[in-house]
Amino acid sequence: MKYWLLWCLLLGGIPPAQAGPTINTHYKYYWIYPKNKQDLGKALDKQSPIISNGQKYRGHTQWQVNWHYWWYENPNSCKITKVKTALTVTYTLPRIAENYRVDAETRQSFDRYWQALFNHEQNHKNSGLLAARAIEKALLNLVAFPTCQQLQTTANQIGNNWVQKYRQRDVEYDRHTDHGRKEGVMLTN
Repeated sequence: MKYWLLWCLLLGGIPPAQAGPTINTHYKYYWIYPKNKQDLGKALDKQSPIISNGQKYRGHTQWQVNWHYWWYENPNSCKITKVKTALTVTYTLPRIAENYRVDAETRQSFDRYWQALFNHEQNHKNSGLLAARAIEKALLNLVAFPTCQQLQTTANQIGNNWVQKYRQRDVEYDRHTDHGRKEGVMLTN
């Protein structure tokens, strides 16, 4: 029985179970020093290192998907038997230093803002996660190719296409939410 299962897996008759993407998360913080609640916006704009297309932003999520696949080759064909993806996410976010003296109202206002900003940034991370899952599924569903070189070229093209699709999703998401403002990423919330 176990040889039959191994034979089916090698020939692609039964797709192997996938654990899903591994996720590695990193945080980069920039420190702000507001004098009071009214100074939060100025402090965020002054200290933020995030600039894109000449515009300054207060939060950013960078994601990258890597994929690796294994195949079975016989004299006439080459077929993927296993796919593994890894998502690396780096958030860049503001912080008020814990030892920086600021009144409770300012810290609470910042904390509310920060949570809304982080929720928005997590939705950007979700684009990367969706891309990783789509790549795994698409590569596992590839048919056999006459050569492994053709398989590799096609598989990598498919992976890159999914990444581009979900990068565009990020652009549309920011446009639709006005970079999170429509989701409450405002200091006046």
